[in-house]
Amino acid sequence: MLKPGICACLLAALAFTPACRKRTKGAAEVPEPATIPELAANAMQDAPQGLLSSRAGSPVHWQHWEPSVLERARASRRLVFAVIGSAQYPGCVEALDVIDRNPALVAKLNETFVPVLVDTELSREAALAAGFLSQNLRQPVSFPFILVLSADANEVTFRPVATGSGTNLEEIFQRAVELVSRMWVDSPAYMEENSRRDHENRLKRLPPPDPVPPSTEERDAMLSRTGRKIAALYDEDINSIFGSGGLLPLGLLQCLASTSLDPNTAPEIAARSREAAASFGSAVLNSAMVDPLDGGIYSSRRGSSWDLPMIHRTCMTQARAGRALVTLHNALKDRRSLEAALGAVRFAEEQFGAQNGLFAPQRLPGPMTPADWLWTREQIEQSLTPDEAGFWIALCGITGMGNLSLEADPNREYFRLNSLALRATLADAAAARNLDPDEAAALLESGRKKLLKARQDRMPGREAPTLPAAAPSFRMVSAYAALFTATGDPAWREKAITLAERCRLTFSDGPLLIEQGSGGPDALRDARAFTYALAIQAALDLSEITLDENWRLWAGDLASTVSELFVDPSGRLLEARSISTPLAFPLEDRLMLFDDSTAGLMRMNLARLEASGQHPPPSLAPWLTSLPRFDEFPVVFTDSILAASFARSRVIVELPENASPEWREAACRLPLDRVARRFGKDAAVKVMKPDGTETTVDSPAALAGSIPAAAN
Repeated sequence: MLKPGICACLLAALAFTPACRKRTKGAAEVPEPATIPELAANAMQDAPQGLLSSRAGSPVHWQHWEPSVLERARASRRLVFAVIGSAQYPGCVEALDVIDRNPALVAKLNETFVPVLVDTELSREAALAAGFLSQNLRQPVSFPFILVLSADANEVTFRPVATGSGTNLEEIFQRAVELVSRMWVDSPAYMEENSRRDHENRLKRLPPPDPVPPSTEERDAMLSRTGRKIAALYDEDINSIFGSGGLLPLGLLQCLASTSLDPNTAPEIAARSREAAASFGSAVLNSAMVDPLDGGIYSSRRGSSWDLPMIHRTCMTQARAGRALVTLHNALKDRRSLEAALGAVRFAEEQFGAQNGLFAPQRLPGPMTPADWLWTREQIEQSLTPDEAGFWIALCGITGMGNLSLEADPNREYFRLNSLALRATLADAAAARNLDPDEAAALLESGRKKLLKARQDRMPGREAPTLPAAAPSFRMVSAYAALFTATGDPAWREKAITLAERCRLTFSDGPLLIEQGSGGPDALRDARAFTYALAIQAALDLSEITLDENWRLWAGDLASTVSELFVDPSGRLLEARSISTPLAFPLEDRLMLFDDSTAGLMRMNLARLEASGQHPPPSLAPWLTSLPRFDEFPVVFTDSILAASFARSRVIVELPENASPEWREAACRLPLDRVARRFGKDAAVKVMKPDGTETTVDSPAALAGSIPAAAN
């Protein structure tokens, strides 16, 4: 899982393999470098919004992440100096600002290297490479990440950059650039040969393909062991799950909730999973990770407490939370999880809505610190009336000394500051202030508006995003679909249909998908496998809540495109096409390092296609049955666990093709998890259970009650 910051100096950590090997004699003559016009200017003028557009005025001659940078490096006899990051990660924009303010560093990058800027939101394979290479260093991945490549796409050196307090970013970059450039000038042929050997050795250490369990019995045994293990990882004393890391644990909560609904789960494990989902979910949803002022959800935390989140938020987090928290609501019937899902989706609509009703991935963060986001008790009292202040102080546990625990702020950096979270229930806060429910609700709303206005005055937002992107837009389709099944409100279904149609129109290029409608070179706009997986999921979700076969057929077409373009001869599911990335790694996204993995999403998509009666393409068929050893370390494989659980325990609702509107609507309202819908030849409505038995349902009203995942 992603962990913020690494407390190490880049200079001390930059370990060059050439220094450890004997030099090769008789190096060939080096041709004179050519003058490359593209390297004389910054290419970020028309870059997509986010990290790249933030450098439109940079004096560095930044180039885009595309295969042609290798040709420019070869012709100019330079190395590629790539800085990988995202505006959503603290320190990335600040690190680039540091580079821009140093004329000597700027000159060195422009004159000695091909400087390349990489946004992980567009080029997911670069983030995967950073994760894999960080494992080589036995360090957690963090961003920005420096990757120096030879013109042959071999890794010369690489390192995460620490951005915590006390880190001298200027010195780190300056010394790194000097060290690499000096070694390159001294012996370019030696560095090229060394990097080639190291690259070949790294290829040998790539993980082998996930195995196929020898039988369905072994798969089921793995699922049982995994369910037991995840439930055992929950510590009720501290309301946390061991190994859950600093990312918002949406996958874990979804997995616990799904396990509690699985009819094939042992009763004691189902009960334990339900207990863990309820308690852990309550701890997270009642923490500062869910903003009580605007409803938005934060994706990661600082330190080991949910009371101090990383401030920046993205559309992807809101949309993913919307769908995952509906699963939690299905299992627990807890209104808080549904309210959080609704709040996250509405926040996404307000903050990330872009052109044509589509969605942008994020807003560029303004200059801010955690202290700007926190509150003193005096600030609360100055912003509100006495009655409002008293109620919010009771609701959020505000104190003059601050409400951050020692684990959230071990160095007492934020002494006397408070984070806002609904630590008490509305009823308890009302009782503490001797208020009736209506008075409490009124104070909650009036205080919320005033505090939100006060925070916005203190932390003004950046300009609203305008250019939409494929991944967050497809993910919002799935969020809308899930909210329709949870609420029954047809407005959510209409939003899902309208958005999906716009996505298909905007982000389709024949049979291919593109990441963004405009901005940047074609290689940058070419959709990665993760985006295809999200699009297939969205199409299947829409098929389930509309029973429109055209969406299922489109999902199948996209799966065929993935099988043709993203599966190499050895069967690897590649994240990016070779025509769109400078990397020479056959990288697969198989564990949840940053989000759901491409492999986990595709496993679920293939299982859902098969349940609908559509067989997966042959080159993708192995991914339907292969599984990682998720019983050994389940926290990073919850998406693959969910896929395997669906394949084992799915229920199929089969409708006649001439089913009445009432029957269709009843089927559309069923949960998206564990239930598949399809049309059959029989005149009766059948429920086909995982044990092979079939039952006939007499009325639309009885349909939900015949399915455990819907009736719970």
